[in-house]
Amino acid sequence: MKNIYFTFFGLLILFSCGQPGKKTSDEVARPNILFIMTDQHNARALGCYGMDEISTPNMDRLANEGILFENAICQTGQCVPSRYSIWTGRYSRSHGTYFNGDDQDPTEETVGDLFKAAGYVTGTVGKHHMFMTAENKNHGFDTVLVPRVPLIPIDTIPFAEAHPGRSLVGASSLPNEEHTTGLITQASLDFIRANKDKPFVLWCSYFGPHTPIQPSRPWADQYDPENVTLPANHEAVDYRIRNMNGTISKSGPYSRIESHLKTLALYYGFVSQIDYNIGRMIEELENQGLLENTIIVYTADHGEMMAEHLCWTKGLTGYDATIRVPMIIRDPKTYKGGTRISKMACSIDLLPTLLDLTGLDIPENVQGKSLLPANLDKDSWRKYAFSEIGRNPENAVVTVRSESRKYVMFRFDNQLDHEQYFDLEKDPWEMDNLIEESSYLDEVTEFRKALQQWETETEKVDPLVI
Repeated sequence: MKNIYFTFFGLLILFSCGQPGKKTSDEVARPNILFIMTDQHNARALGCYGMDEISTPNMDRLANEGILFENAICQTGQCVPSRYSIWTGRYSRSHGTYFNGDDQDPTEETVGDLFKAAGYVTGTVGKHHMFMTAENKNHGFDTVLVPRVPLIPIDTIPFAEAHPGRSLVGASSLPNEEHTTGLITQASLDFIRANKDKPFVLWCSYFGPHTPIQPSRPWADQYDPENVTLPANHEAVDYRIRNMNGTISKSGPYSRIESHLKTLALYYGFVSQIDYNIGRMIEELENQGLLENTIIVYTADHGEMMAEHLCWTKGLTGYDATIRVPMIIRDPKTYKGGTRISKMACSIDLLPTLLDLTGLDIPENVQGKSLLPANLDKDSWRKYAFSEIGRNPENAVVTVRSESRKYVMFRFDNQLDHEQYFDLEKDPWEMDNLIEESSYLDEVTEFRKALQQWETETEKVDPLVI
């Protein structure tokens, strides 16, 4: 295997997986956790979410054997703060990591901290995207591995035409076993095998389908650009959004519709390559006799514009393309297979759910809610989900999302800059801004009040700017 190295964010850290030992009677009943995360996965790009142009049989299997949340919202549409919100079950404005590059508060308890304290072996493999330091004790993870290699693209779209995330779009010359996706999977399989006799929490986080969009073959050739369909809102652009032109142009001019189609086909291929590797982990759990005692979560830190509103990657918006995420939990002991939930779920709900499913206490400062069936069945379940992106509350885009409506507030220099309101039942592609429609005034007023209440009641700290 050539040109393989390990990249670490902040510090180069490599820990052994811990020695397997004989289970105690208490440990036998304790479920393992396999938390699978992708980066920048548009929720529409899965078969189980209704996309018939893409093949994701292993993600679909998890949905068929578990519970799928149709309206899952991340708490910020950016990598680092979203991941830290998932790890802590808390909003960005409460833990202080507002933006990529911000530090993390070492006093915050993460999923690694909580499960390690409860006797679990903990590992994070792939893109954790956090600062790992002696002060924060690697956020509670025993094993920290970030296998990554240059993907060496071939047959690319010319850079002058398309470069989402400032990177080339094309096939990778590397086979799956040498591709970053395959390396992360292999390291995860090694972790499972090394710790099969102890309760473990494995956080497996893929770099894709985030840019660079460079899947291995055969997945790079799996989808014919002529047979994929651009989203219905491809040309619907709200130019009142500040820096919308910048968001569109940062990925390249995309002067030809064929370039969007080629990028979409390769993006689907990248998702399918990841899906194949997820299947390898499911198979390993089956082979080890661990599948029925392992809680499996699949989600993404945030979405991808995926040619919606002429954009690729992401920006300072509240569109579902970037804040709605796939969220699937497989735990046959708790969830009936094939269950689909339309009630509002949040990324910050995952930590308290995992703690609940494993019989551990949920810290009082956790702001998410446990997604156990008994809670979801309550009439008092949340009506709104909140998502916020910006360097601080004075310069942020805040979204209030219900099952059927959405309000987005754009604030700059602590002044209201723009608003959007969408009727998602009539307009699921968010093309018709109803903020000035008199017939929706009462609804808009209700959403504004909900936002004001959330901002008033939610703990707020200063950004941890380095």
